[in-house]
Amino acid sequence: MIPIATAQNDNGASETETPSIELVSQSMWIAEEDVFRVSFRLIDAPDGSTIDVNIGVPIRSRSALLDRLAGPSTGLGLQRISRLPMPEPDANGITSLQFTTTSSQELEPEAAGVPWLKLSAEGVYPVSIVLRDSDNLRLDTIHTFLVRTPPVDSDLSPLLVSTVLSVSGPLPVSPEGTVDMPVSPEGTVDMGASENSLQVLAEVFDPRIRPQPLATVSVNPLLVDALAISEQTEHTMLLARLQQATTNRQITSNTYVTLDSDAWIDHDLSLQIGWQVEAGAAVLDEFLGSQSDHTIMVLTTSASPRLLNRLQRERVELVLVPDALLDPANELVGTLAKTSFLLPTLDELLTPGEPIKALSIDSTATAHFTRTDSTDTAPYLVLADLAARWFEDPQQLRGIVIAPPLDSLSDSTGLGVLLDEISVSPILSSVDPSAIVENLEPEALRQVRPAEVNGFGEDYKAALSDGQRIARSYQNMVDPIASVDTPERELIETLDRALLLSGTYGLTETQRDAYLAVVAQTVRDTVAAIQPPSRQRITLTSRSESIPMLIRNNLDHDVIVRLDLNSDKLDFPEGNFLLQRLSPGVNQIQVPVQAKTSGDAVLEVRVNSPTGLLALGESQLTVRATSLSGAGVGIAAAALAILLLWWARHWWSRRGSKLELPKSSVSA
Repeated sequence: MIPIATAQNDNGASETETPSIELVSQSMWIAEEDVFRVSFRLIDAPDGSTIDVNIGVPIRSRSALLDRLAGPSTGLGLQRISRLPMPEPDANGITSLQFTTTSSQELEPEAAGVPWLKLSAEGVYPVSIVLRDSDNLRLDTIHTFLVRTPPVDSDLSPLLVSTVLSVSGPLPVSPEGTVDMPVSPEGTVDMGASENSLQVLAEVFDPRIRPQPLATVSVNPLLVDALAISEQTEHTMLLARLQQATTNRQITSNTYVTLDSDAWIDHDLSLQIGWQVEAGAAVLDEFLGSQSDHTIMVLTTSASPRLLNRLQRERVELVLVPDALLDPANELVGTLAKTSFLLPTLDELLTPGEPIKALSIDSTATAHFTRTDSTDTAPYLVLADLAARWFEDPQQLRGIVIAPPLDSLSDSTGLGVLLDEISVSPILSSVDPSAIVENLEPEALRQVRPAEVNGFGEDYKAALSDGQRIARSYQNMVDPIASVDTPERELIETLDRALLLSGTYGLTETQRDAYLAVVAQTVRDTVAAIQPPSRQRITLTSRSESIPMLIRNNLDHDVIVRLDLNSDKLDFPEGNFLLQRLSPGVNQIQVPVQAKTSGDAVLEVRVNSPTGLLALGESQLTVRATSLSGAGVGIAAAALAILLLWWARHWWSRRGSKLELPKSSVSA
């Protein structure tokens, strides 16, 4: 369509306000003797309007196609059919025209009022459909293409086409630069433009609309997770549709959020990339219709050798790389190597490793979707682009990976047309990415551009480690005993989500810190509800005894804590630390102790998380031992025995003296 609202002569002069013509559908693949159908919608077309159809010379190269798109012609070409009367529109307001096609040099008379199109050679034919008023003024024009295909029995190799439908989106960031959590306290989620992309994805795979087209799905796990935690009905319904749409479909592996992977590696956070991959897989596997394929991943920000080595350790075997990430110095590689190739890897010691297989995502083929003047014709322009590539070398088996920009589509109509037409094309073959690698075994080693590092502050690694330590400590307090779908388990998931979000590509250092601060403050506020024993004096009446400690749990759920005990004058038969489960309210805990000596002893009590990495509080108790210690009892017993022996000897000696005295007296 011409993007202006004035009527024009063929020389381009503006005349009057005009209506418009919008393409609805058309035939794309035309055999030797076939029918070309085109349907369109007329908007405010005046009475007496007519249609011209212009057919240009066939195109057999992409460069010629681009030249044609740069300067479309509505004048003379290979054939022109003028002033066709306008058929009556159907109940939906759609008008259709039908043409019989022939490869004969001689046009045959029109049969039953059906005009003929002469397509004598195979190739991509430009088609212009011109709307004219009764005065033959041009009102609007549709520029599209049709493809005259070779005979069905020709021994030619199709162009292997792998379609990747990728959805990703930025986090909501306020104008002040502060970062909002993806879900508000009211349970609403702001998905931004990504929500429409997910709608398009769900619609294009809806089995009620079309048979299942072959395409690979790459979705940012954060977006799926946002739908899952949202309490909005429309998000719940969208997630259910996505689950149905992705059943029995290849879903690529993905990090939970988009990362500046090179910055992570530079800051010795390579293992944390694996953490992001695992978290992303957990979300996709739980909420989408198929398990994610851990062997394939779509890269968006980097394909550096050290990153690829890390991904190999995560079981990734094939990466799909946007052509913008590839080094332009490799532009002149062979035709096959432009699509299927190898990329180098480097380990932590910068030692070259096993190259990884890679496919280039061709951005030029699907760029037609972003043309402002070709919204309704975009899928047919993409198909013409693919066909022109095939005609360049129809004998050679080749492949291409395309990724239609879902964020540029208002609905799934054009994308559905593209997928449907690829699936029925005699010169294109829809395959998954691994099929291209199998048929076009990669041999050439290509290089990538240096990544544009977004980076983060030097303290991010330490801050992330602290946040993970705090979050895991709280998790250890509740995870072994928490039931599913409880507030405490939801809090664990929220903490993990904030940690993962802090690594998102494009955030400033302040925004990253905001996420980590949420984790630290949330845990501190939560565990403040655990109150250690108050200071008190306890008296022991025996050497071994259990002393009571009162610990208050002001949370509404059970937690597990660790009591760390320390004293110079007390032993602890069950160990210096005890794991205790605290119920809501006041908990009395009996702690077995043994007094080493009598007198006062200071007992230090620290309440920590089960791993001891998160301090919850501390207190001191004074313990008075009034009983003797074991050593004192032994000494006293020995002294008593000596006294008893001395007393016995003294008593017997005195008694003997008294018995002999009368006898002496008599003698005297």
